Amino acid sequence: MTRIRFHIYILFLCCSFNLTVLASNFVEEEKFVASFADTAISILSNDTLSDTERTSSFTELVMSSIDLNLISKFVLSKAWKNASDEQKEAYLIAFKDYFVSSYANKLDQYAGEKVDVFGSQEAGKYVIVESNIIREGTDTLKINLKWRLLNKDNQIKIIDLNIEGISLVIAQREEFQSFLANNDYDLDKLIEKIVSVSD
Repeated sequence: MTRIRFHIYILFLCCSFNLTVLASNFVEEEKFVASFADTAISILSNDTLSDTERTSSFTELVMSSIDLNLISKFVLSKAWKNASDEQKEAYLIAFKDYFVSSYANKLDQYAGEKVDVFGSQEAGKYVIVESNIIREGTDTLKINLKWRLLNKDNQIKIIDLNIEGISLVIAQREEFQSFLANNDYDLDKLIEKIVSVSD
């Protein structure tokens, strides 16, 4: 009986150790998301900044934290391969302003709120970090945010943000593909549309 208890104890220790290791696998990714979210919301809710300063600070944060190059090509899908060099250059410039503005509008809704990062998991080559936006004055009204990250060569980048089950990148891809399908897949028209929305 003593030997059985000893074996059970050893098994418990091993399981506990494995759980601890698994729980700490993506600590850096969780810290990255917490830092990005807090900084973004802080910038967007800072009334002491002018509109130009706020846009500049947020753009700098986005460019350093999000893989905009990968996202811009993904949402364009096959149209990227068929585009000329001039179109690609014009599209990338337009998409940067469009994306930063769109991301700012999404996160600006949560200005002044608390971001609670509570877990992460592996999803193929990506890491999904789970978080909640907790409304001020309540612990029950929560908005779930899932951040898809890619850690390549020890450089962590945000690939997508899922808000309450809706992927921002997938939604953007569908919107662009729908526009192209309705406009004879004319990329120049899409670029004009993006620029007009960003202005």
